[in-house]
Amino acid sequence: MKIMIASDGPHAHFYIRSGWIKVLQALGHQAVLWDIGTKSSFDAFDEFEPDIFIGQTYNMDRGVVSCIKERPHIKVVLRASDWGDMQKEIDLEKYPILVAREDEKRVLEQLKEETGAPDFVYNHYHQNWIEKTHNRWRDIGIEPVSMLHAADVFSYANGMEDPELASDVSFVGGYWPYKAQSLDKYILRLCHPIGKYNVKIYGSQSWPVIQHAGRISNHREKNVYRSATISPNISEPHSQDFGYDIIERPFKVLMSGGFCISDYVESMAKDVFNNNEIVFAKTPEEFEELVKHFLRFPEERTVYAKNGYKTIIEKHTYFHRVSRIFKKLNMKTESKKCMSFFDDLISSKA
Repeated sequence: MKIMIASDGPHAHFYIRSGWIKVLQALGHQAVLWDIGTKSSFDAFDEFEPDIFIGQTYNMDRGVVSCIKERPHIKVVLRASDWGDMQKEIDLEKYPILVAREDEKRVLEQLKEETGAPDFVYNHYHQNWIEKTHNRWRDIGIEPVSMLHAADVFSYANGMEDPELASDVSFVGGYWPYKAQSLDKYILRLCHPIGKYNVKIYGSQSWPVIQHAGRISNHREKNVYRSATISPNISEPHSQDFGYDIIERPFKVLMSGGFCISDYVESMAKDVFNNNEIVFAKTPEEFEELVKHFLRFPEERTVYAKNGYKTIIEKHTYFHRVSRIFKKLNMKTESKKCMSFFDDLISSKA
């Protein structure tokens, strides 16, 4: 089968889409990322002729729409902007959340009426929240589906302890003004005074502290999480304040065998990691107290790391997500093959 996934830049979702591609290729499918910034939609579709197209509602221009209309057999899955009753509660100037534009809604409504596509739209929120953040897509006949972030087993399984990467606290991620509202309160507080904690920060953006060690290669990132005593997860302000946006980092940390202390995001604590996989802190002050505690009693981390790895393997890898995509497309045989392959893969590494 031929699956094409549209990619709109080297941001967080690029790595998630790459995780799906790895799974699809491992299963024997022809799967490619289409860089929408370097190749036209007509060239991409004509050259590859996908059976399944995975794109985004906010990138549906005339070219993509035309390509879909010309291929009545094609299955279409789209990542969707937020469009639900919950947006009424959110100040979009304070919280720059991606919400559906009026022209975006019109294009999708017309496409659905004329072709039946997309088969469904998705976002990375839990289903309990999708019904609040994306329920308005149902008004135009499109089903919104939860597709949580997950772990890339090819990149994050079997993290190894590396003395060069050992630290009290290690964090991998970018630093920009909006995210800094959270990072300053949780991570930067650990950086002063210098030497208070052994903190190592990795990321391509410039951090305003000397603990920033630059980029870490993709193949060593899992070892960062495994080698640190604590690998924090810190979310953006809207995740903390509204409780539904769960980022990819905790899945990566737990897959790597690391121990995670996270800021409190309601859905993450209640819907996803609710079996002692992660220790949650509701305030920056509580976060630092937990850091102190687990540095003093590092042996207490073991049960959380074991629970976290178990939950990831059972529910939250990109094999699980690809299997869910196939199932929602009524490709139940492909869905089962996906999980059978994964079970064999994990058994071979046990």
